[in-house]
Amino acid sequence: MLCLALSLSACKVLKTHIVKVTSSTETQPNEVLLKTTKGYVYLSTQNMTEKQKHILKNLRPFQCLEIKTPEQFAMQNRVVRFSDFKIRALVEADRECRKIKVTSRIEIH
Repeated sequence: MLCLALSLSACKVLKTHIVKVTSSTETQPNEVLLKTTKGYVYLSTQNMTEKQKHILKNLRPFQCLEIKTPEQFAMQNRVVRFSDFKIRALVEADRECRKIKVTSRIEIH
């Protein structure tokens, strides 16, 4: 019974966020920048696995990324950062990915 109580207290409620990238990923010293239709998503590289690095390296523009995290998708000034997450690339034909329309592209001047 004690073991069950301990395992329940360590449970995290994961939220699923799907973003569509609008350009290639940019690796920075401590995080990876994703330019998306919603804004800028920064993923911390501190605990990133090799598999996650491979997914991000091979992510193409207009492909979607599923991010599962206990953290809120709370953008401030079109920026959100995640440090605890799991990711999965979605194909462009995925139903959830097709729902995300690209209305304007993010430009850097």
